Amino acid sequence: MVEAHLAGVFPRSEKLVEATRAAARGKISQPEVDALFDHDLTSLVELQSSASLDTLVDGQLNWQDLFRPFSELFTGIQLGALTRWFDNNTFYRKPTIVQKVSYKGTDLGRYFRHNLLPRTARKKAILPGPFTFAALAQNSAYQSLADLADDLAHALRQTVAELQKVGYTYFQFNEPALTADGKRKRDLEVAKHAFEVCAKGVAGHTTLQTYFGDAGAVIDDLLDYPVNCIGLDFYATSLDSLTQHDFNKDLGCGCIDGRNSLLETATGLSKFVADINDRLTPKSILLGPNCDLDFLPQNVAERKVRLLAETKAELVA
Repeated sequence: MVEAHLAGVFPRSEKLVEATRAAARGKISQPEVDALFDHDLTSLVELQSSASLDTLVDGQLNWQDLFRPFSELFTGIQLGALTRWFDNNTFYRKPTIVQKVSYKGTDLGRYFRHNLLPRTARKKAILPGPFTFAALAQNSAYQSLADLADDLAHALRQTVAELQKVGYTYFQFNEPALTADGKRKRDLEVAKHAFEVCAKGVAGHTTLQTYFGDAGAVIDDLLDYPVNCIGLDFYATSLDSLTQHDFNKDLGCGCIDGRNSLLETATGLSKFVADINDRLTPKSILLGPNCDLDFLPQNVAERKVRLLAETKAELVA
């Protein structure tokens, strides 16, 4: 089976970018900005629907970075210094952990815009993975990374439970830190335990999404995590490094480059994905970008979404 999904943040329109800057200077009202957010999301839903994607996302258009919403959704987190996001020319506010982390139970609908997704759509929520969240935070409250990751995992599990109540059935946990250089066995054990808390037994489809790094060195460990799908960045991971492993899960195939404006071709992608399928024989393949698309101009990102649909059509023809 082959499906097609988006895997992260979608770029805002120039009009929305200008409006958010104007709002920061007090030049336009927040309701005006909110209306533009809604317009961009409506356009994104139409794009995904016209491309026949198998799940719909809200594009995280009002997320400043992967962690910032959770300073409001969880207790114990304050915003820290601007920090470079891996090897990209983008930045995030480092979460500063000042006390015990737990799920607040408020404002979830502000950051997961299910109200603007079609009622009958298969909805996917994108969340920070517990290990990456803990590893990239400034920890001023917990004695160990493991303790922090455990509490973050419990808070994320409660978030998933609330999202299920409003119709989400797909849950993607972003874990770029798991493929960063220098990963120790202990780190992988901490992450596995965290996923046993936040993902095991979830009545929905769960994905552990990696990107920006080569997953070859850790794939054997990741395949033992209690998730349905492992998402891989095939611009950072060599297929040859994966072929000795029993790929007993769905494969999130990051075959469209979210950090390069150069357009791939559906024919070239379909041949590459067919080779992946032949050599790894995963349970199923979920086509998608290798990472967020907000590194790209919006018009290029839109063309890559349509390319994703064309690639799926060639594979299932």
